Amino acid sequence: MWRWFKIYRWIAITGILVGMVSCTGDFEELNRNPNAIGANADHPDMLLTHAVESLGDQLFDVWLGHEIGSCWVQHMAKVQYTDEDRYVPRNDVINSVWNNLYAGPGIEIQRIYEIGQRKGHANYIGVALVLKSYLFSVLTDLYGDIPYTQAFNPDSTLTPQYDTQESIYLNLIQNLKYANELLNPYGDGIEGDILFHGDILKWKKFANSLRLRILLRMSGHAEQEQFVKSEMSSILGNSTDNPIFTSNSDNAALHYLGSYPNNHPLNETYKTRDDHRVSRTLVDVMYNPGNHDNPDWRIVVYAQTPQAGGFWIGLPNGLTSAKAAAYLGNGIRRTSKIGEYFIRPDAPAMFMSFAEVNFILAEAAQRNLIDISPLTPKDYYEMGIDASYRQYAREIVENIPVYYPSFEGVSINIDDFITDFLNHNGAWDAANPLQKIATQKWVAMFDQGLQAWFEWRRTGYPVLTPAEDGLNGGKIPVRLRYPSDEYSRNGENVAKAVALQGDDNLNTPVWWDCN
Repeated sequence: MWRWFKIYRWIAITGILVGMVSCTGDFEELNRNPNAIGANADHPDMLLTHAVESLGDQLFDVWLGHEIGSCWVQHMAKVQYTDEDRYVPRNDVINSVWNNLYAGPGIEIQRIYEIGQRKGHANYIGVALVLKSYLFSVLTDLYGDIPYTQAFNPDSTLTPQYDTQESIYLNLIQNLKYANELLNPYGDGIEGDILFHGDILKWKKFANSLRLRILLRMSGHAEQEQFVKSEMSSILGNSTDNPIFTSNSDNAALHYLGSYPNNHPLNETYKTRDDHRVSRTLVDVMYNPGNHDNPDWRIVVYAQTPQAGGFWIGLPNGLTSAKAAAYLGNGIRRTSKIGEYFIRPDAPAMFMSFAEVNFILAEAAQRNLIDISPLTPKDYYEMGIDASYRQYAREIVENIPVYYPSFEGVSINIDDFITDFLNHNGAWDAANPLQKIATQKWVAMFDQGLQAWFEWRRTGYPVLTPAEDGLNGGKIPVRLRYPSDEYSRNGENVAKAVALQGDDNLNTPVWWDCN
């Protein structure tokens, strides 16, 4: 099944994406298109294959995942065509992000849910609820208030109202709880699952781990604190009924295949482009020039050393065209490209990791949202680093001798490098624990640009300096603008959302952003 997911993509999507559409008036055509597989046939397996693949393609592509997410959170930087890195996202990019997410995986997930209900297939319903919760958590974190309850109901309205982010978040929590109840490893199996290969227990773990992520994100509101505490405690208090990720084998990672058209979207881009480098900010955190002997060893995976020789050098974010042009000469050879691991054909798209779950628990415990005794926040912090290192263990062990010849011919054990990091740059800081947790979470989320950006907006760590030549009033963006397509097709409801939420610009924080 897995190797066919691009084929299923075109079967499932025929007639749906003839052109990019908004989530408004075109939904009636989308839902009733006789050429769309969901309109006249029950194929949840094909829809599931493409829904997951489409999520990966959209969220980890060069535009949304990297031009916006990774550049704005200063994991990566651009060396040419620097508009997005200077906080000027192009209008067609803004439109396509919204259109592609709603009209692509959004509709397919809704179809899976409807077919599951019609057939009484609890596991397909549960999987659809998990994917819907994941998708809409991303959409609302991008924009704030968005169409949600009416988004896929063209029989009732062609101009859906916007739900508040608070109401969406509360509903996502309920949907994930219900999904966890429905998902049954001993129930009817599912097909077309390219994320967990039919392992329903892992879907349950994903549901509860995602619930922890969403709860932590909304925890900055004092009026939600008791709710967050209660929900987190209910998850962690019963690991049998509410399992979460417990190892890297649980990671929600879509592993692409090794050749076109089943390769990672960034791999396809890099066949003809070479626009990105690793950000100077990231390199300075991982490879402090004054501490070459004790780096964050993950850098041997995250970045390549410059073509001109020497050790890692990051590129400043937000270069002007003139400065970028200067780097296109010999300068570009003196900065570090993205690590080959992330641009290879079979690179993973990481939806959520075990490392992230550990950092969530570390922060929640540090803020007294949960009781983890006899463990401590420091324990979970170190387990988060350990999980992140082991996620790349093979690549770290293989690459260290390449960059550090003194290790050639030496037996390398990943445990030694984890211990070295935890004793130096990664050491727990009892005086600034939340900053330390957030910074290491930011490092661990490399190549998860959107989630890293969302988390930076929530915590404010690490402290980032806006691009020197940025064009957003000296600020790093904290949301996306609504697309112009929505103004033309659903203008009245957009206006209501803007009146409630605040000015529709890159600097208006979403509901959970209390930083």
